[in-house]
Amino acid sequence: MLEAFLKGGWLVPLVGAGAMLARLLSSDNKLTILEQIKRVVTAAIASAVAWFVLEQTDISSLYKAITYGIIGVISPEVIKGIVAIGVKFATNPLKFFKK
Repeated sequence: MLEAFLKGGWLVPLVGAGAMLARLLSSDNKLTILEQIKRVVTAAIASAVAWFVLEQTDISSLYKAITYGIIGVISPEVIKGIVAIGVKFATNPLKFFKK
């Protein structure tokens, strides 16, 4: 898997980062430079993780590329949501499962 990543998968984090960069450039946000850099890096990492998940699936390369871009664009919200679920679970696991 690492060999496949080095042969071409390394481009996927660039796709995710580019998608986030496009989002930041097209929005009227009030984020600092550091916050924007964090979002771009987060998008690159999330897209790389998605590559490792999707690499072995039998779907069109176009669909995979679209998925990597979308993951790059929405990665901050997805990660915040996952963290929120984790915090709710950690504070009271039984209540989490009762809902």
